[in-house]
Amino acid sequence: MLQMAASGGGFMIRNARCAWMRRCSSASALGTVLAALFLVGTSPAVSAAPPALRIHLLGTGGPELTPDRAGYATLVEGGDTLLLFDAGRGILQRLYEQRINPKRITRIFLTHLHSDHIAGLPDLWITPWFLLGRTAPLEIWGPPGTRAMVSGMLAMYGHDVASRVNRFNPAGAIAVTVHELAPGTIFDRDGMRVTAFAVEHDDGNPAFGYRIDRAGHAAVLSGDTTYSANVVAAAQDVDLVVSNVIAFSPRLSALPEMQGVLAKLTTPEQAARLFVETRPKLAIFSHIVKKELGGAPGDAAILSRVRAAGYSGPLAMGHDREVIELGKSVTLLPPPSIVDLPDLDSKSAPF
Repeated sequence: MLQMAASGGGFMIRNARCAWMRRCSSASALGTVLAALFLVGTSPAVSAAPPALRIHLLGTGGPELTPDRAGYATLVEGGDTLLLFDAGRGILQRLYEQRINPKRITRIFLTHLHSDHIAGLPDLWITPWFLLGRTAPLEIWGPPGTRAMVSGMLAMYGHDVASRVNRFNPAGAIAVTVHELAPGTIFDRDGMRVTAFAVEHDDGNPAFGYRIDRAGHAAVLSGDTTYSANVVAAAQDVDLVVSNVIAFSPRLSALPEMQGVLAKLTTPEQAARLFVETRPKLAIFSHIVKKELGGAPGDAAILSRVRAAGYSGPLAMGHDREVIELGKSVTLLPPPSIVDLPDLDSKSAPF
């Protein structure tokens, strides 16, 4: 195991798998982060205390289809509490691969109602109920319009639900409670506080970002937005900023059709400004929208643009199923192994 820490910035990489090391290195992500770390010194110390928050980057993609990025979804774990932020395509599979039983997910926060952020919601709603034995209804927080969206989902699957309800699949566990958002504290339970703030996403408005606080540590999820003063304000004194990012090839960037798309998300230069103004212990990208900038070279191009725009702090390109632990240090972990991952195929399956 490779262990590296920045005592001043509080950021650490723990790497138990050489394949993850090679991938980060080939994308220049690991080298970029380590360069920042060695500016403030290294220490082998690893805190034995459990983290205050554990952030799972379940899906780090946008609507584009790529070999290694599922739709956007972020799970925040604090003690026994699990909060899911957005539910893009592939969410059920990614939870399973993370060795988290999907039936445990009952609290879902939506940033906005674009399809790539809710495509996995029906699967997460219905499959853990009839297949895995979820006994609790879902609770969903989202922007105005969420109640109508959920009503449409229930209507779309009306035949399926009506046919499956029986003494083994109770109707109460398929119910959904919806809370439509306004900015402010929207959740304060079990020692976890979630604060919603409005962001700017053009045709995705109304859209929100979220700040999650627990035990003196905090993370901000920007959601889908261009540069926003609200994100900067929410991200003061946080351990982690998870920001969206958008970058296209020069050819696509010049097309009239793409101007509006580029204007509604965060460019690498805008991300640099955000990170300079907030100085998190770690800044990491998720909801990564790239066009004609595929794979590791595209990742490296984005990181280079952030550096060229003036941000020199800890920075990483997120990948599906990576985990960030927030405690005395901010620790970036590789995806958990799926070697010997058992099938999850029934209510009684051990998992």
